[in-house]
Amino acid sequence: MDVTARTAPAEPVLYRPEPVETAVPATTLPYLSPVPIPGAVEAVTPNGARVWLLVSKMEPTGPAAAPETAPAALVPAWARTTALLALSLSGSSVLGAYALGLFAEGLAALVASLVLLAKFALVLAVVLGLFVVVVKRRAGGGSATATATATSTARGLFAKATATAIAKK
Repeated sequence: MDVTARTAPAEPVLYRPEPVETAVPATTLPYLSPVPIPGAVEAVTPNGARVWLLVSKMEPTGPAAAPETAPAALVPAWARTTALLALSLSGSSVLGAYALGLFAEGLAALVASLVLLAKFALVLAVVLGLFVVVVKRRAGGGSATATATATSTARGLFAKATATAIAKK
């Protein structure tokens, strides 16, 4: 394998392109003519060629007037706000419906278990209520009445208070 040493040139080589002169053919610009024609004005191009230009006889009017357009109807603020929020509102609705669809089976099972628990609590309350009624009837063998009276007196800095409570069965 032959390896030769490569050497860089002593001076860097700079590329300086010359400007390219392009001739404008008369067929691409119909208002230029290489020969004199009636009603044309003689002109010299930047490359020194003589051409004749057709000049219109219109009066200069200044800057071109913009075409008149109908005034734009103003859009109410609520319509703009609704248009801006429509995408996020519809996206939120779609995500909510999707989540409800995913969790519907779980929610149905949860509701069924809560209904079963409520039924069990109702049956238990009815059974305990009946049990209390039966026990009271058996224990209440006679008609006995009892009365209790309590009196309390308190003395304060400026007054004296008395309270009486009576309980009957």
